[in-house]
Amino acid sequence: MGVLFTFIVGLFMAFEPITDNDWFWHHVIGHFINNSHSIPKTELFTWHGPYNWTSHEWLTELIMYKIGPMGCIAIMLVIFLLLYILMAKSLRVKLKKIFDFKLIYLLMMTVFFKVTGPRPYILSLLFMAYLVYVLFSYLDDEKKFGKLIYTIPILQIIWVNFHGGSSSLSYIFIIGILLCELFLKIFKFKEDRWASFKLSKKQIKTLIIVLVLTLLGSCINPFGYKMILYPFTNMADANMLDLILEWKSPDFHGIFGIYLFLIIAIPIANMILTKKKMKFYEIAFQFLFLFMALRSQRFIGMYAIYSMWNLGKYFFVSDDMYKVLSKPFKGFEKVLTVLFCILLIMGAAFIGYKQVKTFNKVGVIDHDGYYSDESVKKLGELKPKRLFNDFGQGGNLLYKLDQFNLLDDVKLFSYGLGDVFSSKILPDSKSLENLTSDPKKLLDEYNFDVLITSKSRSLHYYLEVLDEYKIYYEDDTCYIFVKGE
Repeated sequence: MGVLFTFIVGLFMAFEPITDNDWFWHHVIGHFINNSHSIPKTELFTWHGPYNWTSHEWLTELIMYKIGPMGCIAIMLVIFLLLYILMAKSLRVKLKKIFDFKLIYLLMMTVFFKVTGPRPYILSLLFMAYLVYVLFSYLDDEKKFGKLIYTIPILQIIWVNFHGGSSSLSYIFIIGILLCELFLKIFKFKEDRWASFKLSKKQIKTLIIVLVLTLLGSCINPFGYKMILYPFTNMADANMLDLILEWKSPDFHGIFGIYLFLIIAIPIANMILTKKKMKFYEIAFQFLFLFMALRSQRFIGMYAIYSMWNLGKYFFVSDDMYKVLSKPFKGFEKVLTVLFCILLIMGAAFIGYKQVKTFNKVGVIDHDGYYSDESVKKLGELKPKRLFNDFGQGGNLLYKLDQFNLLDDVKLFSYGLGDVFSSKILPDSKSLENLTSDPKKLLDEYNFDVLITSKSRSLHYYLEVLDEYKIYYEDDTCYIFVKGE
């Protein structure tokens, strides 16, 4: 019952209209690929380009366009269901128990993934869950998983074309395991601590073969061998880490901060409390993903997916402890079971009602953060040559321009391609919309003829007092300023 409740709640959380800014520009890229029958290698929709661009999510974008918003939502539910199943298998949840303590962590993560709309990154979560389960299961039981391990290179070919930005995890895991094995051979440890966990010669040979095949699989994409190293560029980009919310370090303030802290802290606490001996590479990866999660909240989901393995295998609450904890309630077991089931059903029904109530027919809704349709049409009338728009609004603006057939008339200043714009356009866009540096200098440098900015940004206060710019249009969502002659 607990597993079913967790899965249902997780699917309800994922079932909501599309508001994720990244979905919109992915959809437009997919539209371009579909119409042009080509994969872009330069950025397409800004007036100050072109820039070289690695379209590492091209296949997902094409599919996103083909199936539309409702199709994306439906596919996302399937992906999340598969993800929850793999996480439950890694956690080794016991289905016969009315409640397994490990389900608390799984429930926390199904709720956490609510913040992720339909986008290529979701596929990486699923692929990583499969990778962890297959690879680590093979190392624990090479006979049972001896054939399944060879699906990893096939997975890699799919991964590098659906979301190449995270596809390096396949060979990072294998290389990391082999390096840990080498470390144990160089530095001698006590026989009873690490020796029993060393890899067999057959396992080492198999891992090397799979590694080579995986690296070769990484080259089967429109950008060839370059995709082997591409995923590492984003983590080295200081501007993306500082200026894009999902790439920033997690903020532990407030209620949501406590929630994030628990997600990160529970696996570490389990490592401290467990009496079982963990394998060296399992500990090493736990701290590697801890570092990644603390460096960028984008990796918290991946940290949790990996943590499922260690929680499932080394959970500190043993069966004996579970019996002791449940003993006081033994006489009321049937009543508590019925009440617990009723509570779970009512909880799932309430959450489902709240989520379905937010839905509409087409699956895409606007909210106060995005420019209105009318303001986008006004841009079409103006046909600006050097437009400024807020970075965070760019994806939705691009989508609306595409819907109104205005992409030929209106080119953007910035949108969600952080890796393309990070060196100059991204910091300048953020600086101007929030007035964090000299706005006059940037206005003169780019010589914008039209600026559209959200009412939530500070920029419009500055423009309102300049004689050089006049308000052309305003509504509840934004202002449009035009430069005078």
